Amino acid sequence: ILDAPRLQEWIATLRRAGCFALDTETDSLDPLRANLVGISFAAESGRAAYLPLAHDYPGAPAQLPREEALALLRPLLEDAQVRKIGQHGKYDLHVFRRLGIEVRGYADDTMLESFVLNSSQRHDMDSLARRVLGYETVPYEAVAGKGARQIPFGAVSIEDATRYAAEDADITLRLHRQLSPRLEEVPTLQSVYRDIEMPLVQV
Repeated sequence: ILDAPRLQEWIATLRRAGCFALDTETDSLDPLRANLVGISFAAESGRAAYLPLAHDYPGAPAQLPREEALALLRPLLEDAQVRKIGQHGKYDLHVFRRLGIEVRGYADDTMLESFVLNSSQRHDMDSLARRVLGYETVPYEAVAGKGARQIPFGAVSIEDATRYAAEDADITLRLHRQLSPRLEEVPTLQSVYRDIEMPLVQV
């Protein structure tokens, strides 16, 4: 998504869906220091989008100014009637909060769904995609490198960043659609998830 009309199209799509997966890409693992590099969305399996905001490598295409993009997104993100799904969403909510956006309607978190179902296993997205979906995700190192040669996400080409980030949103949505019914089958676990774990995301 590189211009306002395209972003507005996606906002309308996400609003009509009433529920969508959301993910941020930043330049740090610390949400209190991280700068927002891009945002990805998915409202149906197999179709997702990436909104780059701060890719600054030589030759990078023009991107929407962050303030303009966030102004367009704010009504959607702050609408409690539109459900948002994340993977370790506490991080994303911190990032948005530092930018003056209070995300409302954060309804489900795949990391917490997995944790409540079986706390002894790994709950990172790559492990969950492999275990629950039988799917191998694009690893971060494949687009940003590793070790001393790792580059900031803002230096990753928008094409590679889209492949990585849009997949994150898509996989989050797919995971939720697999994990949520499993929780609903066990009322006691569903209660732990809804009454304890999800409210604590905001703390």
